[in-house]
This record gives sequence, structure tokens and C-alpha cells, in this order.
Amino acid sequence: MKKIAIIGSGITALARAWQLKQRGQDCVVLEPSASIGGAMQSHRDGPYLAEEGPNSIQVKSAEVDAFLKSVPGLEERVMEASGKAKKRFILRNGKPYAVPTGPFSAITTPLWSLAGKLRVLKEPFIPAITPNEEESAADFVRRRLGDELYRYAINPLIGGIYAGDPERLSLRYAFPKLYALEQDHGGMIRGALAKIRMARNSHVPKVNDWIISFKNGLAELPQLLVAALDGAVHTGVSIKSIRNQGERWQIEWEGAPHTYDEVVLTPPAHALAQLPLEGSVRDALKPLAGIDYPPVSVLSLAFKREDVVHPLDGFGVLVPECEKRRILGALFPSSIFAERAPEGEVLLTVFVGGERQPELAVPDTNALLASALAELEEMLGVSGQPTFVHHRHWPRAIPQYKLGYGSLLEQMDTVEAKFPGLRLAGNYRDGISLSYCIETAVKG
Repeated sequence: MKKIAIIGSGITALARAWQLKQRGQDCVVLEPSASIGGAMQSHRDGPYLAEEGPNSIQVKSAEVDAFLKSVPGLEERVMEASGKAKKRFILRNGKPYAVPTGPFSAITTPLWSLAGKLRVLKEPFIPAITPNEEESAADFVRRRLGDELYRYAINPLIGGIYAGDPERLSLRYAFPKLYALEQDHGGMIRGALAKIRMARNSHVPKVNDWIISFKNGLAELPQLLVAALDGAVHTGVSIKSIRNQGERWQIEWEGAPHTYDEVVLTPPAHALAQLPLEGSVRDALKPLAGIDYPPVSVLSLAFKREDVVHPLDGFGVLVPECEKRRILGALFPSSIFAERAPEGEVLLTVFVGGERQPELAVPDTNALLASALAELEEMLGVSGQPTFVHHRHWPRAIPQYKLGYGSLLEQMDTVEAKFPGLRLAGNYRDGISLSYCIETAVKG
């Protein structure tokens, strides 16, 4: 039986450890800091619940569904997103408009002009690029859907997902499913229709696509995983060295050497250089330090219901870059999940910075608050002072899958081939969403 050491305690690390434990494998999780969960951090203050990182998990695969059901005590903690939260808004000319959810609403929406809507009709007739070409997400959308749909649909969406710059993100690596639609089916509309036909003819049971959290926030998942791992997770660990010994690895921690068959490194790419790896391994990992992680500030604010004009009848509002605002967007957590704010109040989560405006993601809560309140007043009709404020500043937030990212992925493969038993895992490799991290971890 292999002995495996996993360094880090984010969702990738804990999901992998839990999968190994269920298979009867011997593994240990080593976390240098005092806390677990990585970016999955929730802050409960009486009736208020603020998420400092991700806000929900989208369950859309059998692997994620099975994994969540396997965690002891988790099912009774699950909270499904309210049906009222299905609506999404995009800002245009300072006003939030609901994103169309069907053909009729796509035709009638004021979010896009008639010319912009008609431009979409050309999409099925636009040829695909060749596989040896790499294209930015912005160029792909402009080519297939036109400039207006890029500016008032995809640009704000990418800002909400990656806090990134669509002009620099690689479509192939940042949005592989969109890339596959064009490569496999000739376009987005053709691909979507093909997937509908395949789903109808498939005999594989369909997994409901649903959005969830937990009663005390997403942090409950890593907490329950640590409990289920029953002593295998060690925090505040002082790791003195990580050395390659042929096909095995020696890690000195807590003053003693321990030998493992496999070592899984799950810290962010920019943190790998901080690990006490031997020189040859550290040198091989140096290119990964070039992966950008722009800063993001997450500001959670509660208000009296009567102090917000907008009904907040949706998931949140995204802000296109061309609107020249000082925030990336805002979620409506108290509309999505119950027990996020007291009766008679609403909770908003505002995101600031990213690749678009990194200088605005400041650690100064008062400066951030003044800027955010001015934007929320114009966008959502917010007045008065917040009844609750919670701020989390992430100096390095989300990895950016930029043009040329394929060479970095090849470097990761090269490192693993050169140093048998060493594994690299995390949201800089197989997708940034919690669902992708879980899927990758459980597949091994």
C-alpha cells in the first residue's frame, strides 16, 4: 500500500485525501498554516454569514454529486439555492437588466440592440479556427457573436468568473468547453444543439445541475472533510525539507524524517517556491511562478431591506468593463440562500479589483467601502449605511489561464515525468471552479 503525503489543505487536497482514505490508502495532509480550507472561508457573525472566497458549488457531474454524498454529515447541512435566484443581471447604461433565459426573452431583452441580436444569427455559419491557432476569449466571442454580445454578455461574465482580462485569457485553456464546441461541432449553436440531441439519446442517468452551499457556509465542507479524515490532517506543520530519493520522497516535518511513495503539492503556483524543495525540483517549478494571480477584495455588506430600491430578485449583477465602474459586480447572497442576514435585511457581496482594476483591490476597508457604496447607490438604489461590514482582501486571488498557457501545462507534465511520485494539483491546472477541483481530485 502506498504512503502518500499531500501538502496544503484546500479543497483539492482534502478531496484527494478523502478519496484515498475511502480506497484504504495511507495518506497524510500537511498544512503549514494554522487554518484549513484554502479560499473556502466563511465568516459567521450572529445572523450574518459572509463568504470570503467562493460563494457556492455548482453540482453538474456525477463525480461531484457522489463525492458530496460520501462526506459524513454533509447531506443534512446542504442548502439549495432558491429558485428565485435563477435570474442574473448585467449592467448597461448604469441599470441592471436580466440576462435572457430563453429564445423569447433573448428577442425582447433591452440588454442588447436589434443589430446585436441579428448578428448572433451569423454564428452557425462562421468557420472554426484550426486547432494549431490559439485565440483569446475576447477574440473568439467577437468573431462568433459580435462586439456587442462580447461587451454586454461575455466580458462581464469573465470578470465574474476569473476577475480576468478576456483579451489575455486563452479560450482553449480558460474555457475548454467553449473551445470544444467549436472544434467538435463547428460552433456554439451547433454544439449546443448536438449536446441536446446526445442528452436525449443517452442512457446515462442525468445529474441535476444545481447550486448549493451549507448552513454555515462553504467552509463547512473542508471542516467536515477534516473530521472524516480522522487525524490525518496536520495544521501549523513546520516542513524542514522535501527530498527526492529515487522513486520515493522524504519529508522532514515536526523534527523527524518521513518517507512517502507519492507527494502531492496543492499550494497555489506562486507559493510553490516557498516550499523547502531541493534545488533541482525548485528549478523545474520556476516557470510556474509566472502564473498571474490578480488581487481581489471581497466586501460583504448588509442593509435594511427598505434601504435598497432594487428587488434583488436574482443571483447578482455583473458589470461590463465598458461601463467604467469601480466594482466587478455584486452577488445577492440573502436572495440565494436562507439565513445569510436577519429578517428585514439583505446581504450583498461586492467584488473589486482583478485584472481589470488591480489598484482598486485595497486592504483598507474604509477606502473600499466608500467606493463600493457610491457604486451600489447608482446601480441598485442603495441608501443609508450598512448594518454589517466584512472585508477579505486577497493579494493573489485567481490564477489566470492566459495565452500561451499550454506551455505551462506542458512544464507541469515534464516535472511529474522527471520526478516520479511528485504530483502537482490545484486550480491553476485543471480549472478554477470548486466543481473542477473536486472532479480532478476524485479522479486522481
